[in-house]
Amino acid sequence: MEKAFPKFLVSSILALGLLTAAAGTLDSAPFRVVLPATSWTLNDATARNMGKGVYLVASITSTNTQSKSIIIKTEIAGAPKSPLDEICAGIRDQFSDPIVKKLSDEKTTFLGYKARRFTYEVKGTTYNEAIVFVAGNTGWTIACVGLLDQKTEVKNLLTFYQKKKG
Repeated sequence: MEKAFPKFLVSSILALGLLTAAAGTLDSAPFRVVLPATSWTLNDATARNMGKGVYLVASITSTNTQSKSIIIKTEIAGAPKSPLDEICAGIRDQFSDPIVKKLSDEKTTFLGYKARRFTYEVKGTTYNEAIVFVAGNTGWTIACVGLLDQKTEVKNLLTFYQKKKG
């Protein structure tokens, strides 16, 4: 399988062309999003095809902060030996860009799934944390971003995601 994660994660987070609010693109996700306050908005009406089976399916934004999260879905074609590693390889490729400074790349568990956690800075102004995991034939990337002084808030965005029951 070709690297299933094109180099759009950094630019998608920076530009974050927002989707319109409504329900839909996360219906098949193995998680649900629980927003802590009405100042937060889940935008998941329309998936944006980013090519090669990769879709920007949702974003979470707030009127009170510059921190945000995006959700990327990767359709896994064929039977790759390690789909998680292949998706993560695309993220690792971004670390060769001089504007991206990798802070960590570590194994973790997220909502009961084997996952990878990446932390990095972009342009020395934003802190980013991304979790990548595979459920069935779908890869999921949850990327959270905020200003460098908002690291705690960025990490807290991951608490908005809860495993679906059943």
